[in-house]
Amino acid sequence: MTITYGTGAYLSGLDKTKHKLVVCTATGSGFIVDHVYLANAAADTWIDLSGITAHTHLDSTTGGSVEQIFAWNNDFCTLMLSKTDDLKKAQWIETVTSTGVITDDTDGTTGERSIKLDSGATSGATATVSYPHLKLGFGKEFLYSTKIRFGTASSLAFHSGVGADDMSAADSNTRKLQAELCTTTNNNFWLRTADGSGNTASDTGVAFSTSRVAIDLEHDPVAVQSFMYVNGGTALTKSTNIPTSGATADINLIKHSIKNNTAASRTMFCYPTRLHYYISDTWGH
Repeated sequence: MTITYGTGAYLSGLDKTKHKLVVCTATGSGFIVDHVYLANAAADTWIDLSGITAHTHLDSTTGGSVEQIFAWNNDFCTLMLSKTDDLKKAQWIETVTSTGVITDDTDGTTGERSIKLDSGATSGATATVSYPHLKLGFGKEFLYSTKIRFGTASSLAFHSGVGADDMSAADSNTRKLQAELCTTTNNNFWLRTADGSGNTASDTGVAFSTSRVAIDLEHDPVAVQSFMYVNGGTALTKSTNIPTSGATADINLIKHSIKNNTAASRTMFCYPTRLHYYISDTWGH
């Protein structure tokens, strides 16, 4: 059997027992130009292989039922930390050093809720919150998004991301993707990754400011690449020390952490965070 090309009028006259695949070159006689048709097993009708149906996931003809999608993708999760209770420090693991303090905050202008991390006025003091009791597997892709704001644009350092390090500790090789900044180095955001044996950082050249900033981290273990977007801008692509296996610790799925580099208070406001990811074990089949 070969693929036959012809106008709709021509194709309509073909013997379906002798032609399996046909391509329409001009609309007519029930055929549509540039569509491919398959003769069914009974050789009594053409099946339009190029036909487009509503992708509503109602049944097998519209992409499979929604229930089946969840059944066969049972380890995919979407975590949306945006509800009122999610933006309260009591829902997170709190860690402070020296004069660090963590409080619940409501923006006096916009009314937005956030968790406020404050280093206090002792140089090198830190404040950290971690989201607990859930694990992410680095062997599959994920997308992390958050919105944060800083009280000042000088003399501070911060981490925010998946499996991130506390600001009170040195950069570790623990598997992670974290957005970070250290104004002692420069005033730009960059991305640090670690794969269990090493860690590296890349400067994005995206200027730091005290305005609200949206940060997205995207992980692709198949291409062995990770990406960072700041306020939806051009992505930074990173391909060194990309984790492709292992999982986050059960006390550190998500982390926000700040440290001052001066004897003065430095603040970080943590707004909603979302994470689309695969858990590190299997639920169901």
